[in-house]
Parts: sequence; structure tokens; C-alpha cells
Amino acid sequence: MDFGGDISILEPSVAFQIMSFSLLTGEIKFVTHDNVASFYFRKGELIYATMDTRKKKLGKFLIEKGWLTEEQLGKVLHDYVSKEGRGRIGNALIERGYLDYNSLAEAIQEQMKEVVYEVLAWRKGQFIFFHDVLPQDEDILLEVKLDHLILEGLRRLDEAKGPQ
Repeated sequence: MDFGGDISILEPSVAFQIMSFSLLTGEIKFVTHDNVASFYFRKGELIYATMDTRKKKLGKFLIEKGWLTEEQLGKVLHDYVSKEGRGRIGNALIERGYLDYNSLAEAIQEQMKEVVYEVLAWRKGQFIFFHDVLPQDEDILLEVKLDHLILEGLRRLDEAKGPQ
């Protein structure tokens, strides 16, 4: 661990901005009593985000977008289980012709954005930064400015609060 702190003192939005302004490369991990989210930065740019307990799995997300049917997902999951979980579901969707690479990339990027938005609401827990740790074997990375994500996340939080 290179540095860390308490989310109730240094909110995630501020921690993200420190990563960005300092041009840091590495992983910042936010830990609560029931969840863990990891964010990877390269020279201050957010490139990847993941959460242990995602609200929506990739398949459900694709179905909601109308890019995949329940039947198609069922076939791919059946194959995935029969191969003992080897490989990636996204690759299987492409191999079967259910999805193209660009649609998969867009869906995964949208999921990563949702991880950012959710963590911006966290007010209890800890964060830990690990210098020079980058995601392994990930070829789909975020391509959006961090300040845009923070602003959108904070806007969503304000809307969720309703009129004051």
C-alpha cells in the first residue's frame, strides 16, 4: 500500500481528482463492509473500473439494451458452465455472432461508468492506493474524461436527493 484513508474524510470524488491531478499510475481500491471497487489510472487517466458486487451483470445489461435476448444469453452461459468457466462471456457472445466487438466494448465501458457513479455515493469505508498496479488482461478500457464522469455522478446524486 502506498497511501490510503477514510472515505468519510476524503470522499471518492476528491480521491479521484488527486489521482488525476497528480498524474498517478496505479490502482485505487475502495472498500466498504459489503463491497470492493477498484479503479485503475495511467498517468492520471482513469482506464478501468470494476466492482465485486455489480448490480447488473454484462448479460443482463445487454438484454436491457436490446442487444441480446434471454435465449442467446442462456446458450452462451450453458456453454460457459460446461467449459468450467474458462474464457470470457463477451468473447463467446462474439464467437456465436450475437454481438460485435464494438457493442461489447460500449457495454463494458458503460458498466465501468456505472461503477464510478455508484462509488461516488459511498460515504463510509476505506481507500487504498497501490502505485504502478494496472489491470491484467483487459483490452477494453475507458475512453472518457474523469471530470465528465465525476460531474455526471454528482448530478445523479443531486437528482436522487430530490428538491431541497
